[in-house]
Amino acid sequence: MAEFELKNRAFRFSVSILKFFSSVSINSELRFLKIQLYRSATSIGANVIEGSGGSSKKQLAQYYGIALRSANETVYWLKLINEIYTEIDRIQISEFLKECESIVRILGKSIATLRSNS
Repeated sequence: MAEFELKNRAFRFSVSILKFFSSVSINSELRFLKIQLYRSATSIGANVIEGSGGSSKKQLAQYYGIALRSANETVYWLKLINEIYTEIDRIQISEFLKECESIVRILGKSIATLRSNS
């Protein structure tokens, strides 16, 4: 996948998470879930962008690795929220999970390619 497309996809994913969850009412005791989700989801794109400004393939692979860990963490938070909040739009959560898991696969393949070409 072209680097530009990955950047765009990660950015769009962050925007959609922020927009959707800004309208979801989560009780104050568990609002940390929403904060953790925001943090991990937005970290994906931020690290993809930061890595693309690096000076080497090794640096890019390192930032993609951080983005991959954030994407895996995002999957965890989405699954947890989906399990706890029964009134949440399960179809939308399923779409978020599908997209995030796709980003996980793309990042994993990109890292493997970068490391094999180094």
